[in-house]
Amino acid sequence: MQAFATTNLRTDYTALVNNLAVYFQIRDDFINLVDEEYMKSKSFCEDLTEGKFSFPVIHCIWSFPEDHRLSSILKQRTDDTDVKRYAQQIMVESGSLQYTREKCTSLKREITTEIERLGGNPPLMQLVELLDIQIHEMNSVKL
Repeated sequence: MQAFATTNLRTDYTALVNNLAVYFQIRDDFINLVDEEYMKSKSFCEDLTEGKFSFPVIHCIWSFPEDHRLSSILKQRTDDTDVKRYAQQIMVESGSLQYTREKCTSLKREITTEIERLGGNPPLMQLVELLDIQIHEMNSVKL
């Protein structure tokens, strides 16, 4: 954005862009584990099948380092839906999915504050609001 700016050449968008990048990644991690529609279009908890250490997975493992169940499931790279539902339940019980949702909310606040500080951008604000609503409407997994 800064490289191609024709006005406000000294405006620093770094904080906004960094927060957007982190928000989108964490949001994607969350949706991969809880959104029924996402599960239909891709595969159920695909990140678990791929053995990815996503944000909620890392939170769960760090929060309970003595509990190796989730780490073991990741190593399996399983396609078994029952095993993935069990992993999902581990993350619910550990509070990791709720923590991930709360982190998205916190990042969203930082993003909207930064957009306003930079002079506002209604289309970008609308996009961020829409993405945030989707996170809070997820009810397929009881958090």
